[in-house]
Amino acid sequence: MIFRHAEAETSSVDIIREAKPSDARGIINCMQSVMDERVFLVGEYYMWTEKGEQDRIRNPDDLTVVCQNGDSIVGVLTLQRGYYRKNRHTAQLGIAVSAGHRHMGIGTKLISYATDWARSRGIRKINLEVFSTNQNAIAAYRKLGFKVEGVRKNQFIIEGAYVDDVLMSLEFPDQG
Repeated sequence: MIFRHAEAETSSVDIIREAKPSDARGIINCMQSVMDERVFLVGEYYMWTEKGEQDRIRNPDDLTVVCQNGDSIVGVLTLQRGYYRKNRHTAQLGIAVSAGHRHMGIGTKLISYATDWARSRGIRKINLEVFSTNQNAIAAYRKLGFKVEGVRKNQFIIEGAYVDDVLMSLEFPDQG
């Protein structure tokens, strides 16, 4: 999927596609850049090695989608299917978009790609967690049909303040 940013002064082209093992270093760099901001993701240091990331990308049960801008990976979405029989109908979504590339529709396009992929594989429910302070993300998830399922009060301390963990999900109607 290719799209242009209408807002950009120079016509910037992004490509949304499934990740390849050769994207591992770019994914790590993108994820670490968002973690370095310390306000959007729980982790502060990306834990996967390049080989580990490549192995994760090769897992046919899970999905990794990237947004490529030029030679750089500027957005990453992971969808990890439930491991057990009891939760194989679910998947956990994680997403990160680099600073300077937010509010351009990248996250929406990554999630749309992932929801199509999930439906085609019989996944009935996608779950995610988001900091209560990330109101832009919560509004975007709501526009895409996600609903709040719960809140874990004071789950995190970010920049000296307690922050709630908002649990959201998107369920697909029975297709049978």
